[in-house]
Amino acid sequence: MDKRTLYFEEKSGNSLFEGLKILLDGYADEKRSFECVTSGASKSGCFHLTERQWDAEELKVTKSGDQCEILYQQKAHFFRGVTLFLQNIEKRDFVITEKVNFRSNGMMMDCSRNCVPTTDTIKKYIVRLAKFGMNRLYMYMEDTLEIEDYPYWGYLRGRYSKEEIRDCDRFAVLFGVTLVPCIQTLAHLRTVLNLPAFREYKDIDDILLLEDEKPKALLGSLLEAISECFSGGIVHLGMDEADHLGRGRYMNLHGWQDPARLMKKHLNWLVSECEKYNLKPMIWSDMYMRLNFHSGNYYGISENEQPADQSNLSQDVTLCYWDYYSEGKEAYLKNIRLHQKLGNPLVFAGGAWTWNGIAPNVSKAVKTSCDALDACIEKGVQDVFFTAWMDNGAETPLQTCLPVLALFGEYGFGDRPDFDWLSERFCHCLGKKFRNYLLLDAFDNRLYQDYRIGDPLNASKHNVHSENPSKTILYQDCMMGIYEKMFDEQELQDQYIQISEELNERLFWQEDLDVEDRTLLSYYELLADVLSIKSMIGERIRSAYAARDMEELSCIEDDLEMMAALVDRLGEEREHIWMNEYKPFGYEVVDIRLVGVARRAKSAIHRIDGLLSGRQEKLLELEEEILPYKTREILDSEDQQGSYFWEQIVTRGNVVGI
Repeated sequence: MDKRTLYFEEKSGNSLFEGLKILLDGYADEKRSFECVTSGASKSGCFHLTERQWDAEELKVTKSGDQCEILYQQKAHFFRGVTLFLQNIEKRDFVITEKVNFRSNGMMMDCSRNCVPTTDTIKKYIVRLAKFGMNRLYMYMEDTLEIEDYPYWGYLRGRYSKEEIRDCDRFAVLFGVTLVPCIQTLAHLRTVLNLPAFREYKDIDDILLLEDEKPKALLGSLLEAISECFSGGIVHLGMDEADHLGRGRYMNLHGWQDPARLMKKHLNWLVSECEKYNLKPMIWSDMYMRLNFHSGNYYGISENEQPADQSNLSQDVTLCYWDYYSEGKEAYLKNIRLHQKLGNPLVFAGGAWTWNGIAPNVSKAVKTSCDALDACIEKGVQDVFFTAWMDNGAETPLQTCLPVLALFGEYGFGDRPDFDWLSERFCHCLGKKFRNYLLLDAFDNRLYQDYRIGDPLNASKHNVHSENPSKTILYQDCMMGIYEKMFDEQELQDQYIQISEELNERLFWQEDLDVEDRTLLSYYELLADVLSIKSMIGERIRSAYAARDMEELSCIEDDLEMMAALVDRLGEEREHIWMNEYKPFGYEVVDIRLVGVARRAKSAIHRIDGLLSGRQEKLLELEEEILPYKTREILDSEDQQGSYFWEQIVTRGNVVGI
């Protein structure tokens, strides 16, 4: 093993040594390791690393022989400088100078949609962010932070204790990363409001009853808990997607009120509560913009529009413009200009498209991120982050967000990154191959074979409409598949067979795959094997049934048996990944869904066997024609053409509600 020593001389007083040791420990493998020592140790035979903080909006790394100096603006930038030094350590002399493009740059980790990352996972991502010079980790917590005197808040949801958050916050400080709690103070509280204990806190849908003392006491206690756990002094108050604001119990109690005025009144109260705890608030801007510009379309507001009533505006909050969908830099420029003319501090949030279904929509995430970040740099937006939402049960592993993490990181410094540099940084900082993650795009991008040929940062053959056949095929019924008429089944089967073969090759030949990636690719190889069978199974069953081809139906039974066994293994692999990333709470949902896939395959075998044995003369579910789930007219009217909710895929029966 090549063991190297770094003699570190700290000059800034930023307490960098402990974080540096942790970062260097992450570089240890069978071939090399690094030991970090400070003043008092011998300088001979080792690298001498010094640092200095400066006001320039630049990161500068200079190496001359065994001497290296890192000049940086922010603490997190120093750790990026260390990775650049290590990436080029074999060069005798070099100077790397990078312009700092953003004041803050980070990611948002979903800690609510059934998935609650462990503290070890949070710490792992703090280090990953620091390697790229990123300095914020937003934590989306609907009801997953402990609040005293509210035992049902986060009950059986894996909520964090205050000490868990304090521990993560202290760790983040070592790397100059600020933890930012993202809570909900208006809507998106369906999970907790469905509990009898919170019945009186509800207005309608997932919206809190405003101006009521119980919800106000709850939110006040939540903000107090945040002030006790998070040291960064920033809170994201949420307040998005509250379409039916004031139209439920609130209207029964108070009559109709202008939603814009109602939101402004609630926001004023929240700002005053934040002031009590020295918290700087920000909100998602969709409801704020739509209500004040009288628009039903967040992204369709003309930049020439003026707010309907200036008195409903607030200069006391930062607006978070979120956009995961728009394509083309001009769309982002228009919406940035619209926000900037209001005069509020502005943060931009993009998306990693980890919520598309079973696999990440990598190509859509890369396309929209590049367009958005190009626009942010042009318009001088100083604060950006990307979201790793886990809608509908966190079916996609968290680590699939890493390509977008690296992309945001590299956009944060210097010129627009090219793919070769991005891949090199991805490999150096994460020990992973970018193209292995791009391959996962093939599960839902039917143009993947064309997409892979070009430059992923400038490609056009991406999954523009966010289709997700891998999710619909996996969950739809074998005999009553709602989505059978939505895709070319043979084309998809061929694609899934090819994905499986490629994943198998990479698992066999890439001996340097780390355990995390080997586990991930093995899981997706199994998924490809399942989909290569199931993509055609419905059509095969119906064709054989119509022809009364008993021999083919018997063969289909064997394939269904094989598929059920593969799904059982798929569940075991998914559980392993989940438990490495998250607390166990919430996995029961994924478990139930996958068990259902296997069980319905066995049910199909039983039904077919009834026909083959003569117990059944006909199978009624096969007598009814399958119709297209969406007509061409409907598809043409939609920008997002996927189906993202399990309960709408698995059956035409009623799963939710009465």
